[in-house]
Amino acid sequence: MKLMVTAGELSGDSHGGALLAALRLRLPALEAIGIGGPRMLAEGLRPLFPLEALQVHGLVEVVRHLPRLYRLLWSLEQALRRERPAALLTIDYPGFNLKLAGVARRLGIPVVHYSAPQVWAWRRGRIRAIARSVDTLITLFPFEQALFRAAGVDARFLGHPLVGQAATDEEAAALRARIGAQLDAQLGGDAGLPIVAVMPGSRPSEIARNLPPLLAALARIERAGYRACYVLPLAPNLDRGPVAARVAAGAVAVLVEPGAFLPLLRLASLALVASGTATLQVAMAGIPFVTVYRVAGLSFWLARRFAYVRHISIVNILAGREVVPELLQHDFTPERVCRTFLALAREPARQAAMRADLLAVTATLGAPGAYERAADLIAGKLSAAREPGRQAAPAPAPAAPPPGRGPDAAAARGRTP
Repeated sequence: MKLMVTAGELSGDSHGGALLAALRLRLPALEAIGIGGPRMLAEGLRPLFPLEALQVHGLVEVVRHLPRLYRLLWSLEQALRRERPAALLTIDYPGFNLKLAGVARRLGIPVVHYSAPQVWAWRRGRIRAIARSVDTLITLFPFEQALFRAAGVDARFLGHPLVGQAATDEEAAALRARIGAQLDAQLGGDAGLPIVAVMPGSRPSEIARNLPPLLAALARIERAGYRACYVLPLAPNLDRGPVAARVAAGAVAVLVEPGAFLPLLRLASLALVASGTATLQVAMAGIPFVTVYRVAGLSFWLARRFAYVRHISIVNILAGREVVPELLQHDFTPERVCRTFLALAREPARQAAMRADLLAVTATLGAPGAYERAADLIAGKLSAAREPGRQAAPAPAPAAPPPGRGPDAAAARGRTP
């Protein structure tokens, strides 16, 4: 039995790897093909294209990549015709994946989309595209299920996959020992300093935009008399050398620890976090934090112009109010970060109230085991779509796009994958 899977970012690759691992326990003979990164490749994905082929970020930045993305879309349509998978599993990355889902739907291939597009934040018109192109939509937040079902989409909330993810006692103890050893070498001991997580993001572009103002803010915080042990948990996809060099050029010691994200959540008292999935994980750990973020100027203007929500942090969106402070774009300055962080760090009562709010918000995200429940659903779809061991005859692949449908024509019409 064959499944095509496409992820467009490292977060999608993480979802895809976990889903494929759970699916193989249910369907040992499953053959997975598509686009993915190291996590999906480790679970046996046969790559049609590397994950990097889809990695484009920002609203404005995507424009210059349109011809390449449409060529890739056309190649995947040919692969769907040639390989005839029992189903297509698309993971997040809606601009591209929903177009591919539409192709699969026209070919009679069932489509499951994992991680609903954030239509509640902007681009609500995508709901109609989802209804046309997706058979089943698996949402990550409970309120999304009702939103999509009201539009006629078979939407299922099966729990958030981050629920229950945590480092072991041994992993946390090992990180604490490494932190202690480095502090002994650099500062002559930690003297009971609080540990503050510094999380500028997991993409090179996020590091470039978010890390310099964060480092400048830490220098101001230290000059204001607040002392702490600062730890930056480096994402596995990032090269430690350039990040460590940026940190070493700063005025405050920051320990760069590759792959230490989950263990750090067991140790940190406070955090400075770039907007994204990390904010949800920090919230689940009950760590009070400040959200920061910068993007290209035009991208930020467009997002503010067309967004339906007042907040950018998913914690605040889920709560319907500001639980954690947000410092975005022009408000994300070393001065504002210093002032906002110190107001939180020096008020234990405010930290306790925020911690209670964070835990209350994240308690709505279901029980552990979201990937397993999703795998049960996907395995059922695969079994219903095609009997085990039986493959349909492949449809012929067109040699070239029909007039008006190729990548150049689509780019000329200004449509974004």
